[in-house]
Amino acid sequence: MESNIGNVICDLRKKQGMTQEQLADAVGVSTPAVSKWETGSSCPDLTLLAPIARALDTDVNTLLSFTPTLSQEGLLALMKEIPQLARQDAGAALERMRTAVRRYPNDALLQFQLASLAMSLPAISGWGEPEAEEARNLAEQGLTFAQRHGDEKLRPTATYLLAGLTLNSGELDRAEALLDALPNLFLSPQGLYTALYQKRGDWEKARLSAQTQLAGGSTSVLNSLLALTSPSLARTEAEAHRAFQAYRTIADALGYPGAQTDILLAAYDLQWGRADQALDHLLTAAHALMEREVPHLLLCQSPVPEEQYGEYRRSLGQMLRGTLLSDTAFDSAREDPRYLEALQILSREA
Repeated sequence: MESNIGNVICDLRKKQGMTQEQLADAVGVSTPAVSKWETGSSCPDLTLLAPIARALDTDVNTLLSFTPTLSQEGLLALMKEIPQLARQDAGAALERMRTAVRRYPNDALLQFQLASLAMSLPAISGWGEPEAEEARNLAEQGLTFAQRHGDEKLRPTATYLLAGLTLNSGELDRAEALLDALPNLFLSPQGLYTALYQKRGDWEKARLSAQTQLAGGSTSVLNSLLALTSPSLARTEAEAHRAFQAYRTIADALGYPGAQTDILLAAYDLQWGRADQALDHLLTAAHALMEREVPHLLLCQSPVPEEQYGEYRRSLGQMLRGTLLSDTAFDSAREDPRYLEALQILSREA
């Protein structure tokens, strides 16, 4: 710390065209005192930091080399580190996230990214209820901060995710208030961005833009179709069946894992009173994922390298296991041996 602040003072003083004597006069100390700061043999008194900053036309944060936000490289490294840690030790992963927030308490992007991780890690990594609840609290805190203090691009996304989080926890009035606060954008600019990049001949940006638009659009369509398979929304079972068939057709075309679709099919069958058929689909899904299914290209993502198939199956299995544990559609089947067997299969190391 001493050497660093001395270097900063020396560099700023020279940029201002000041001598050590001039800086000393400006802050009321001796010239040797300034010399000792710059050589690192001593450190300025705390009460002198503001006067030194004023004399050098800067601020105290710059003098102390304080960075209010994590660098992009540091953020990417952290987002890679935490999921790896989460698979080994949930408590350690949670503490790593808390430590990052303590070190950068005003970094809205960091808190948003950590919140996104906290929302997904419990299901992917197979955490128990206490850790999952703590992760949910971290996610809510991070999204709330990002919603209030993020930039104009970050705030709407944080608000949207926070609305979903509060909706899932039963805070319906709060979720509605958050949704009401979102801008009502009928048109997405993503399609025009794709056209813009195409006209410029920037094919890589055009491809990524088109994939981004596809990812957002397909997620919205698939979620809407799933909602329409519910007995509470579908006017007839035939109508619900058509909605699910449309879901399956689109999911298959986009390369979504068949095991994921089969588990959703099991939930669909349970809602319509077909318990035996549902549990058969459940076991089929579990076996297909952990024993036979080979991941393939999803149009919105990169293909999974062959050497990562095992890790892919393990992560997806944990995520689907989380779905079985949390989805209320499976409440009536939780004591059935087939349900318990599916949970066991999805917990296996691939």
